[in-house]
Amino acid sequence: MWMLHRSDPIHTGWIWEENTRVLCEVLAWLVGYTFDDFDWMAVSTALPDTDDEDERRWYSYPLVGAKATLELRLAQAVGGCELSFEVFGSADEVLAAQIKLAGDMAAQYVITSRLV
Repeated sequence: MWMLHRSDPIHTGWIWEENTRVLCEVLAWLVGYTFDDFDWMAVSTALPDTDDEDERRWYSYPLVGAKATLELRLAQAVGGCELSFEVFGSADEVLAAQIKLAGDMAAQYVITSRLV
């Protein structure tokens, strides 16, 4: 399984479940990766088997872009409509702030794409 060194956390938090795809897309865009329907199929298929209370049941997805590489880890909150997430990788101050903002917005608002 692909994994970055776990000593490089950039941001952790939770988001509303319906914001999962948009968070993936925004993080991918920030690093110069195109997150498409095949990527989403992989993530959405894996999420039902996740559990944020069991470290072994988190799902990890690489976002390997032209600007940076991130590892996005996701897990469903038991009995809730939230997802816990962690972002690992190397990021400068600007990218780290952008990642934090994307996560915070996905926890505060319901975000939809106009491209759907």
